[in-house]
Amino acid sequence: MKKVLIMFLSVSILAGCSSGLVYQRKPNPSQDGPKLPVKVAVVAFEDGTRDFTREGNLFGGYVFNLARTDINGTWINTGAAFSVSSLPAVRWSKTLAEDMSASGAFRSVKFIYSPSERTDEEIIIEGALTKAYYTTITDKPDEFVLHLKVRRMPDNTVLREGDVGKIGVRPRNLTSGCFMYGGCVIDRIQGYLSGVMQGIFADVRRDLVRALESPPSEKNPVPPGQESPEEVVKRILGKP
Repeated sequence: MKKVLIMFLSVSILAGCSSGLVYQRKPNPSQDGPKLPVKVAVVAFEDGTRDFTREGNLFGGYVFNLARTDINGTWINTGAAFSVSSLPAVRWSKTLAEDMSASGAFRSVKFIYSPSERTDEEIIIEGALTKAYYTTITDKPDEFVLHLKVRRMPDNTVLREGDVGKIGVRPRNLTSGCFMYGGCVIDRIQGYLSGVMQGIFADVRRDLVRALESPPSEKNPVPPGQESPEEVVKRILGKP
């Protein structure tokens, strides 16, 4: 009973109020990477996460599906003394479009709700948020994964399809020094989640740039009137 009371008091103090996660974009995300003169449209992602909001128990810890629920620290049975707003699939796609646009790596990037809204964009990014799991269970990894398909228009060629994500255990010292300051805990967790999204979005940009770059030729072209290295070797060896 005493343990539950202490937890209740901690939750009440730490929970504070959360106005929702504000994505913290990494400064100059593209750095000096290549710039591609293409227009990109990011279509609203589908929710492909498992059908649950949270799993676990008060004493062992919980796994939260942030695609479908908030973590509200004022609810004693959440087992979390902080508040974190949900991160639904459509928010991931909107934020990805904003991040790609800010990177300056593309001619333009916009968010659309349906492929039918495409105008003159050459590249379409579609997909689903398949994992958005944040855990309070010790040593259990958080899981955030997108499954994406990149298509080139108007021939509808699929340039890339696959998963990109982040799965790993959070740093143990994430909220060290915050003690009973609710705002500190919330800021640290939101910073952590922004970092996860930054890493995933950077991987998406990198994969897209690689998919759009022309593949290098397998052999250097031989100037007209000159023998290729293979022909020189054959002549030296006396082979036809």
